[in-house]
Amino acid sequence: MVPACKDDMLRSAWMFAVGACDAFFADAYADLISRTLRAKELEPSIALPNRLNNLQVPVAVMLRSTSMPGWKWRMAARELVEKENVLSFDQIRELFHQFFPKRQGLLSQDRVFSWMQSALYKRRHFDITHAQFLALSPTDQSKAKEKSLEHFEARFTSIFQRRHDCIHCCDRPKNAVQSIKEPTVDKRIADIEFLVSNCHAELTRRFPEYLRDLGFSAATKNQVMT
Repeated sequence: MVPACKDDMLRSAWMFAVGACDAFFADAYADLISRTLRAKELEPSIALPNRLNNLQVPVAVMLRSTSMPGWKWRMAARELVEKENVLSFDQIRELFHQFFPKRQGLLSQDRVFSWMQSALYKRRHFDITHAQFLALSPTDQSKAKEKSLEHFEARFTSIFQRRHDCIHCCDRPKNAVQSIKEPTVDKRIADIEFLVSNCHAELTRRFPEYLRDLGFSAATKNQVMT
């Protein structure tokens, strides 16, 4: 294969992987919002947090007729993030923090660090192995968590930025094309799989608890979860 063609295919793989990550978070947000609004429709007496009450839902979506329960809520929620990308930890926290207890958000320090137990975990994610972490004193473990989360976030900032460089400046952020290698791309795709799979597991585990905490009945919870 011509080297230039192979390099562009690798860049394409990188961009597709980050695009899929973006799509996951956008769809996950739309899914959680729509299920919550569907639950409110079934139990109008339950009070929703102000953030949900103040959502600016597109009128056109709400006027569409549909025989599918909750579909209008999903389309309305999807349009809320349709024109944005979800490619920063700050934005991910902004969208999903509301579904978790305070100081225990989706990308909070302790939650993210627990992902070290994942089968997909590699040292490059936190710049420390599990054995190295366990060997530290409690004080040093606390410091390690903070430092590791910073490392983890910086890694994904770099991954997301490279996609931006490819799309907007032909992978030439400083006039010279950046080099790209297949092993590097493989690792970045694996990193995205690590982030998405763990976030999906956390959201799947947490959302039924979120509905329960709001006060919805088990019947309503089961109906919107199916």
